[in-house]
Amino acid sequence: MIMTPGSWRDRIPINLQILSGFCVLCVLILATILLSGYLTGPVPAPHTNATVHVKILAINDFHGHMSPGQTLNNRPVGGAPVLASYLKSAMVSGNADGTIIALPGDVVGSSPPVSGLLLDEPAMLFFNSFANQYCSIGSNSPDVSCNMVATLGNQEFNNGIPELMRKINGGDGTTNITHLVDPYPGTKTDYVCANVVWTANNTPILPPYTLRNVGGVTIAFIGADTMTTPNLTNAANVEGVTFLDEADSINRYIPEIQQQGVHAIVVLLHEGGNQTPYDGPTQMNGTVNGGRVAGIVSRLDPAVDVVLSAHTHEFTNAYLNNSGGKPVLVTQAYMYSRGYADIDLTIDRATGEIVEKSAQIIPAYADQAPGTSPDPAATALLTEAQNAVAPVENRTIGVAAQNITRDENSAGESAMGDLVADGERAAMKTDVGFETSGDIFADLSQGTITWNDLYDVQPAAGTVMSMTLSGVQIRQALEQQWQEPLPPDNLIVSGLAYTYDAAQPAGSKVTAVTIHGVPLNPNTNYTVSTVGFLAMGGDGYTTFEEGQTMTYGPVDVDALVSYVGSLPQPVNVTVDGRIRRIN
Repeated sequence: MIMTPGSWRDRIPINLQILSGFCVLCVLILATILLSGYLTGPVPAPHTNATVHVKILAINDFHGHMSPGQTLNNRPVGGAPVLASYLKSAMVSGNADGTIIALPGDVVGSSPPVSGLLLDEPAMLFFNSFANQYCSIGSNSPDVSCNMVATLGNQEFNNGIPELMRKINGGDGTTNITHLVDPYPGTKTDYVCANVVWTANNTPILPPYTLRNVGGVTIAFIGADTMTTPNLTNAANVEGVTFLDEADSINRYIPEIQQQGVHAIVVLLHEGGNQTPYDGPTQMNGTVNGGRVAGIVSRLDPAVDVVLSAHTHEFTNAYLNNSGGKPVLVTQAYMYSRGYADIDLTIDRATGEIVEKSAQIIPAYADQAPGTSPDPAATALLTEAQNAVAPVENRTIGVAAQNITRDENSAGESAMGDLVADGERAAMKTDVGFETSGDIFADLSQGTITWNDLYDVQPAAGTVMSMTLSGVQIRQALEQQWQEPLPPDNLIVSGLAYTYDAAQPAGSKVTAVTIHGVPLNPNTNYTVSTVGFLAMGGDGYTTFEEGQTMTYGPVDVDALVSYVGSLPQPVNVTVDGRIRRIN
């Protein structure tokens, strides 16, 4: 077997017995391979234009949001049919020589029932509908003319490595769900990831990069997932793999790519930041705050031109300097199908370098064209998925004796908050539990409680966790409700009662704490249930980051379903005064 030099993934078997008879032909074939980096794909026709115009449509953090019903800027936005109408319109408009659709992670995971209950196969099928005739299933030797590329996000690991590979490569495996296409065909999107490797041999679990030929020029797409993924999922879900530093892993493959004559380099990075949204093309001197993306970009090889970011669910459209002080175009387009980044690249045909780059973040508004004409194929797929999950969504879990609401008393306690926190504590069998009111999105009306009613209460699909905190740390977490800046939401507690005096100085407002009627012992360690968002210090509650022996449990809605179903019926929840003001 003869191997082309400098390429991670190109393997070209040649029958040596017939090589002498076709030496001239083989030389021509090898020359073509060395120029393009790949055997497959049509040989582009000669071009006379000095530049090539490439469009990239980047959709980050889709999270299986197939259905309509979201808002952005007080306008209806998103859903698969509306987003598809925008993407298909963008693909046929303008003067681009070709269009690539890029997905920088979290295509699936923490998804609404219409996709999540079907193991996110509907979301994968949705993006298959955009693939051209050159795309094939899986990530093995893709054609250079395929128009789809993606990287992994932390949520792709939610159900473990085998399920991740099934989603990519197809098959029903051991699943017991309804398959909209049976057997499930896999994805036509080419998944790449440079920084997730098999622990046993330090080799990537997926190809680290892929090459695309658009209008006669070649572009490299490198993928990287957030290296914090092991902190965001159950340890069993990432067993056997290691998450390496993002910038180091990306930089590792730059020389190999350049040896193939490729100088236009785009990174799909599942990390992000946040920026004040604006309309129009990329503005100079933009500032990206929060998150890790700016720090990662600053360490990237000077050859990197574009970073399609994700993970923080924010707006980003800015130029940030790489390690060589060269501006990198960095984008992110909200989340949940609410929009996409429309990126325009101009590539010099002679040098293969990107000479111009700009982007616009386009919200997928449903009240203006093309969103007013939802895509028929996506609508049909959504309807089929809705019909498949309806029996589960409509399943009766219990009966509410009266309305159970988020209405808070003067101390900030609510019946719905108590119910949710109690359910999470029961799921993890801990001494106490903490939630936030910001994680509760709906009330329960008197009467029948269905699975979908409980999903509406907790649609964010957070993971319930347990940890160990000392008595001192528990009191400290309670005091953080009054820190500056004030957290957006107060803490909801379970198994614990406390009093506070709002007139006291910050850090001394909590006057007494009891756990199951026994005064809190500052020197005792207690088991604590919470959700992943709080465990990572969300909303400024950084004390939870100090927790020890963290254990991952069910998704929050599953904990709530199990708890409500276990209660005496009809369910009767009232505010019980576990939080009291004394002034």
